Parts: sequence; C-alpha cells; structure tokens
Amino acid sequence: MAILVAVGDDERFNAVLSVAIRLAEGLSQDILVAHVTSNEITSKRDREFRDSVQSFLSNTRVEADVTFEHLGRSAVRSGTAIGKQLIDITEDAAVEHVVIGHRSKTQLTELREGHTGFVLARESAVPVTIVPESADDWRTSPRHRRAH
Repeated sequence: MAILVAVGDDERFNAVLSVAIRLAEGLSQDILVAHVTSNEITSKRDREFRDSVQSFLSNTRVEADVTFEHLGRSAVRSGTAIGKQLIDITEDAAVEHVVIGHRSKTQLTELREGHTGFVLARESAVPVTIVPESADDWRTSPRHRRAH
C-alpha cells in the first residue's frame, strides 16, 4: 500500500512532499508521487521537475516512485478533472491515503477551474490530507526550529 502525493510543478512541492514523507514514515508506507500534466509527451520541463522531486526524495528513507499522468479529461474544469483523475489512481494503485497541496483562488478562478483537493476530499474513498499554503514555511517557523 502507498500514499499518493499529488504535486504541481511549482515551488509548493517541497512543502507537500515534506508532509507526505512525515506521514509515510509514521505509517510505514511507500510514496507514489504523481504529477498530472496536459502534455501527452513528457517535456524537458517535466523531466527537470521530475529530477527535482527525485532529488528531494533522495534524502529520505521512504521508498518513492515518481510518475506523470496525462490529463485524460478535457471537457471538465481543470481542478475537477485532475481531482477525478487522482481518484482513479487511488483505485488503480492500492493507495491508502492522498496528500495534496492547496492554493487559495479567487472566486472567479474557483468557478472556472474548481479545487482539486476539495474534489478529492469529497469523492475519494481514502483519507485526504490537504497541505495549506501556510505550510510552505513550516521549516522556518520558530516553533519548528525549537523542536529540532
């Protein structure tokens, strides 16, 4: 069994992976990192992002696989489509838990695109941990520095 970690190719993936790694260590689980892309062919940017994720994971004791998933649904709002695709992955890959980041959106953007994490939380058969934007700086918070 594994923890599915959904990451985007932005600066937030570090915070999301950090939470997922702590969860995986605590639950003795492997990690399946998924990046959903609209590209049918893996681009140079996608490969560079994959390398960044693998480099980040190389400093952990957790077993991890990194995969790219082509976004197969085009008629649905993007966040909603990605959420549904991630739910399909949880059903196909024996996933016990999902970790995903959350970024605040304007009402117009939310209406146009939907929220991937909210789709997962509402429709997934497995628990979902949503990492808020405020978790991006958890390593630099005074409380965390005192604890380590």
